[in-house]
Amino acid sequence: MQKMKKIISLIIICTSLLAAARGFAQGMSESARQNELRADSLYRAYEFSRAAKIYSQMAETASPADKMRLEIKTISCQNGEAMLHYVSNPKTVTRKTLDKKDFFLYYPEISSIGHFAVKTENQSDFSDTLFIPANKNVLYYSARDSKGVWNIYVSKKQADGSWSPAEILGNNVTSSGNDIFPFVSPDGKRLYFSSNGHYGAGGYDLYVSLWEEDKQDWGLAQNMGFPYSSTGDDLFFYITPDGKYAAFSSTRMFDNPSSRLYSKSRVVCYVVEFENDPVKHPATAKEAYELSMLRNGQNLTQRQRDSISNAGVDKALQDVDRKTGISEMDPQTRQITENYTKAVLKYRHLKKNLGVIEKRQEQNRVLYANLEEELSRTSDTLDQAYLKDSIASLAESISSSEASTLSLAQQLREAEAQIRKMEEVFLASGVSVPENTLFKTSSELAAEAADDDDEDQEIDFNTMLDTRAKVSNDSDFKIERAKANIDTDFKYLKKTLLADWEDFPDGLRYQIKLKTSSNRLTETAFKGISPVFERMENGRFVYGAGAFLSYADANKHLARVKKSGFANAAITAFENGKAVPLAIARKKEAAQKNRPTQSRGKVSAYNVTILSPSSSLESSVMEVLSSGGKDIAKISSEDGFKFIAGPFSSQKDAEALAQKLKDISDKIVSVEAVY
Repeated sequence: MQKMKKIISLIIICTSLLAAARGFAQGMSESARQNELRADSLYRAYEFSRAAKIYSQMAETASPADKMRLEIKTISCQNGEAMLHYVSNPKTVTRKTLDKKDFFLYYPEISSIGHFAVKTENQSDFSDTLFIPANKNVLYYSARDSKGVWNIYVSKKQADGSWSPAEILGNNVTSSGNDIFPFVSPDGKRLYFSSNGHYGAGGYDLYVSLWEEDKQDWGLAQNMGFPYSSTGDDLFFYITPDGKYAAFSSTRMFDNPSSRLYSKSRVVCYVVEFENDPVKHPATAKEAYELSMLRNGQNLTQRQRDSISNAGVDKALQDVDRKTGISEMDPQTRQITENYTKAVLKYRHLKKNLGVIEKRQEQNRVLYANLEEELSRTSDTLDQAYLKDSIASLAESISSSEASTLSLAQQLREAEAQIRKMEEVFLASGVSVPENTLFKTSSELAAEAADDDDEDQEIDFNTMLDTRAKVSNDSDFKIERAKANIDTDFKYLKKTLLADWEDFPDGLRYQIKLKTSSNRLTETAFKGISPVFERMENGRFVYGAGAFLSYADANKHLARVKKSGFANAAITAFENGKAVPLAIARKKEAAQKNRPTQSRGKVSAYNVTILSPSSSLESSVMEVLSSGGKDIAKISSEDGFKFIAGPFSSQKDAEALAQKLKDISDKIVSVEAVY
């Protein structure tokens, strides 16, 4: 398979990203509102078990509408409690508050792999802004379907340079909710995206799906866990081109309505050191909450970070070669020197890990003491139960880290002993011990990093999120659109079928215009009238119902539409999707009706007809029927519905299409002469 390219599609979501389940019902009592507010505060503090108890108790006596919302919140808490067993601790290098409408433009080095463009007219189903990669072979983007739900689609560049009709990703990625901000990793093996429809702790979480080569498909989406995901909305996970850093954005700092920081328009963008498979561990609610703050770490250069990890072995060997003339040594001495350098790096790596664990141990011991003190002061039963659970979990974490400390300490002693033996060999051979910074402290390393003026100097983290990418028009970038098979029969349903204007059928059609709006409307605005087509006209959204073959048929339904609350509804006409004056449309319709269908004269054309008991055809049949490039009409008959494609000037061409239809369908297909 051709290697997947790194592709991004961006979505500007102007409405609030918070799930509707987080709101309050208007008719709730003040005490109930206060209880829910208390539970919401616990939820945002990662105290999921306590919040879940309040939500579930309230749901027992709540109205049906409130009950559903509270049950959704309870499930989010249960998921959050389970996610506390798998928490990671990424190293944050910088963060910055940005505007939600264009935060992705500030992602580090994003312009080096492509460019941003405003969508063109033929891409009305696209998001407002697309990221088009420099090497365009595969494009992933998010768009709304006819129900207003955001899904992730893929389009591939074809041999002739055009782009294939977009296909929605499979069920492993596509959820019942919104799936947005797709990004494929630089190696093409991981798809990252945001969703509020998969397993998570509420709102939009971050997910990753692995490419399965044997199935040629993306695998089951996995929640990235805390602190990448949070109790807020977490958006657009991105990896820098060099693979060293990851960036993502979140509303977690601004989603508390009672906080002075509350904002619907801001996000915080975090840049962290990237890890493909970060180590995860169980955490208490308080520890997980603290980790979710993603506070900035110490800013060392990459060279300094490499010097305390095994990743820097080759670079360290080059430095030793340059400083000590190792290349001039005999092979045996050279090998001993290289082994010595590797041993030093291993020692420093172990020492660093031991320091991290000891620091976490100390923090956990302080937290343990605080929890015990808090337990001794409280008399609330729920609080006591929560504190006891937290203390037990924390004790288990401390015990586990102590075992790790003992193991690392033993490995550290063994590594030190190995180094001492190597130094003895050096001395016995009369060779000077290579220079190293074996026992330098982290503060000394930080000072070296500050003074480092080497040409490899790391980028300035403090300005990493300062550069704004440009957005341009890219009219040459076009994607074919697969036309949907829409049932155009006018009807009233429990839920309105909302369709794109591109799916409006060709030929002469009438429609009942319902209303215009400066904002996009949802299905609930049309009270079950179906289908309703959405189009743009002079910068406003225009909504019309049905796709009638005759004026009389449209007029028959007009009165009921007006009584449904659309008092200004009126009949409009279109030919091949373009508006035509109503008077001209009616004259054309009359001319078509008065044209004789049979005559003793010469055959003038041929039509291909299909008889169907239902008002719609299978998509495969409809696709073949449309391949003839002719207008398609549908009329009612005693036996059901007749679909007519034509006219064909050649009987041979009409019969060729009829044979294709017979090969894939069991319906009655025939060729009719037009006189």
